[in-house]
Parts: sequence; structure tokens; C-alpha cells
Amino acid sequence: MTHMHTPDLTDTERLILANQYEILAKLDADEEAHYTQLAKNLRAGHKWLYSKAFESVSRVVDDDTHDFVYTILRIYDELKSSFEELDDKTGIDAGSVSWPGFDGNNEVELLSLTGALIEAGQFTSVLGKSAINSHIPTADVYRRMIARWKALGSPHYPYSKEQIQDILAARRRS
Repeated sequence: MTHMHTPDLTDTERLILANQYEILAKLDADEEAHYTQLAKNLRAGHKWLYSKAFESVSRVVDDDTHDFVYTILRIYDELKSSFEELDDKTGIDAGSVSWPGFDGNNEVELLSLTGALIEAGQFTSVLGKSAINSHIPTADVYRRMIARWKALGSPHYPYSKEQIQDILAARRRS
């Protein structure tokens, strides 16, 4: 997701960025003219000219989004581990406890966050080696699962067979 507007920069921030672009101009001959022009526009305060440099900067992911992703990943981690430890797995499909991912078309920010978590070495047992594109929106499904998990008292690992089935049942619309 690209940044929707140019942030308001202080004079100090513009000066620092201008200096950074001047350094980049010296280091990258192929982009020297581009970086030099950006530095000039920053120093001159031509926001409408330097704003294009911010188009590739994503907005900061808010705490609620982080909490949502961390919670559902924790639940999937505990679902999978709990399922593996069950003696009686009847009535639970092994694939149902595997992470289905986020939709690459409609949940780009969420999918990107899981990619960053993989790069940071977090939730690797759930996420694997690359972000999974579910190809269908999943956030609402995960919200229902989290709500059901909370209704069960936010159980901790290991989940019982009944808790696993109950949480997984929340994936279906009521």
C-alpha cells in the first residue's frame, strides 16, 4: 500500500533528507541527477515536487493491525501444535489447522506484515518460508476465530480437541 500523502516535514527534516540525497548522488552515478534534483527541491521547500519520493513509502502499520495479526498467528500456532499432540484426531482435518494466509488483492498490508514476520524469523512454524496468498479475503474469518477463542477464555496451549473444533467452527459464517 503506498503512502497517500506527503508527510509534513520540518525544515530540519528537509535539510537532513536533502543532505542524504546529496550523498546518494555522489554514490550512485546512474541516479545522480535525480538525487540532486530531489535535494534541491527539499532545500527549496517545493513539496509538490519532492512528494513523489514518498510514493513508495507505506504507511506505518497501526498497533491494532499488529495485535490482530499476532493474535491469529498465535492461535494458528497453538491450533497446529495442539492438533499434533491429540491422540484422537477424528473430526478434525489436518489441513484445517494450517495457516491459509491473507488475500494478496484485498489484504495487502496484512500479507506484507506476515512477510516481514517471516524475514524477522517469527512464527516460522505457522508461516513457513514465504507469505501465503489465500486468494480470498480472510480477515473477517480470523476475526470470528479470535472472537470464539476469546469467548472460550483465551485458552493457552495445548487446546483440547473440543476447543480446536470450536475455534475452527468459527470460520463458518453463522
